[in-house]
Amino acid sequence: MSEDIEQQLAEKLRVCGRFALQIDESTDINGAAQLLANVRYVDGDSIKENFFFCTKMERHRTGEEIFRVTNDYLKENDLTWNMCVSLCTDGAACMTGRVKGFIAKVTAQNPHIVTNHCILHREALVAKTMPPELTEVLDQAVQMVNYIKSRPLKSCLFSQLCAEMEADHTSLILHTEVRWLSRGKVMSRLYELREELLEFSRKHAVPHKDKLADQRWCARLAYLADIFRHLHELNAKLQGRNENILSSTDKIRGFMGKLHLWHKTLEQGSMEMFPLASAAPQAARERPLYAEHLQRLKERFVRYFPRVADIKEYDWIRDPFNQGSSTEKLTMKESAQSSAWTAHKLKFNELPLDQFWLAVSEYPNIAHLAI
Repeated sequence: MSEDIEQQLAEKLRVCGRFALQIDESTDINGAAQLLANVRYVDGDSIKENFFFCTKMERHRTGEEIFRVTNDYLKENDLTWNMCVSLCTDGAACMTGRVKGFIAKVTAQNPHIVTNHCILHREALVAKTMPPELTEVLDQAVQMVNYIKSRPLKSCLFSQLCAEMEADHTSLILHTEVRWLSRGKVMSRLYELREELLEFSRKHAVPHKDKLADQRWCARLAYLADIFRHLHELNAKLQGRNENILSSTDKIRGFMGKLHLWHKTLEQGSMEMFPLASAAPQAARERPLYAEHLQRLKERFVRYFPRVADIKEYDWIRDPFNQGSSTEKLTMKESAQSSAWTAHKLKFNELPLDQFWLAVSEYPNIAHLAI
């Protein structure tokens, strides 16, 4: 069954003649380097996204090795780099190196390929931006949580204590770097159970237990829970099979606007956008620290998303019938008086964006560019 699915996918890619790749390397539970790829392609009247391959890399995890493994797999399935119209990777040196990087090797094969740094990865890098004071609180909070969650007996005893104290929750949430998206939930749960954890620490050697009685430390923890919740919500919105660079960039731009508004509101003394922090004692004294973090986030977003404003260049894709869009690219306007024009407008209102452009077969050049 697996071989049959693989053959069907390869056949669809050959028939389509163009596809986009997303490549990343990871390490499995045995410590072996694995190269993973997803592919996006046109299948009938829609754009499909599928898992492409997962191949073990026998040698060093270099750009040359990643290219060799990927290139061999494409050859095995009678696919060429000229069919690959877009490539998405992370920002690792083995991917982006100018001479021996994977992207450099691919560009040598197909100079017209469009390369992108994964938006999800960029957002994850931005989320790691924090002043040293907040980084210290995060590290200490993680040590507290993992001290209990990594010990089944401690975890069981803590659950019993929470039940006896009639807490809303009876357990903490484990934090790992792999599950970084849950960081907001980890911090929120720890903040909600801080009284129970303080009581538990009286009989157990919980790391940094004295911090639980420090109101300023708890105020910083509350802020981390709030800001990570917002960042988690943004990251979740950037995922999904129907997501594309247009909608994702809109969401990034919208969040950047929120950061500017939050920073301005915080300087005016309001913290309504951070409910846990606003209710925490000593939170007023920590406002300069919160403002510093928001400012750093704003700067990091500008650094990692420098072309967020350039997305307006593609407004014609989202609204081809708007006379204010880049009409010089729209060969459709030549048929504005034809009977088919009204039918296209109806299609645009009824179909998802990708299906609309796939349905406009009368204008292959502009439809190809949009897709």
